[in-house]
Amino acid sequence: MVGIVNWIERLLDGSLLAGGIFLVIGIVGGVLLLISLLLDGIFDAFDFGDGPLSLTTIAAFTAIFGFTSFASVGAGMATPAAAVVGALAGLLGGAAAWWLSRLIRSAESTTAVSGDDLVGSRGAVVLAIPAGGLGEVAVTRHGERLSLAAAAEVPIARGASVRVVQVITSTSVRVEPIETAAQRDPEPNPASE
Repeated sequence: MVGIVNWIERLLDGSLLAGGIFLVIGIVGGVLLLISLLLDGIFDAFDFGDGPLSLTTIAAFTAIFGFTSFASVGAGMATPAAAVVGALAGLLGGAAAWWLSRLIRSAESTTAVSGDDLVGSRGAVVLAIPAGGLGEVAVTRHGERLSLAAAAEVPIARGASVRVVQVITSTSVRVEPIETAAQRDPEPNPASE
């Protein structure tokens, strides 16, 4: 308890202004860090990508610098020395934040499907495709079911198997029916022999 009282007394003995400025810097950095983590993308105009100058890295540096300098001033350190200690701690914290954010982004799922991935994929017609019109197909890629608008040169009934032959847009494709074995070799009709 005595240590806390001494710390507060040192903060109030003329170092209040320096300590207060460091505290405000730490709070601003902490708020920016929270916003950048919780509302990812809200400050994209001010973000410089995933590099060392990303908003998350800068906010982590600012918060750690401010709070470390504030605590150092409160512990009796001179303001310039507290700023140096805070800067070193901020650099370490910013580097750790940059490394962690890169680690998290590299571990994120990459199930996004490109147009090249879809061509040749097999699927099933969910909503019948009229000739010259649009229907809907379901294609499974990377374990994920994709529903896409589909066009075809010939009408294709609901439930038919299809193959994607062209990607028109990110949500629509051109398909062709897949000929099944039963369609190629119909069973002989015993009555006709």
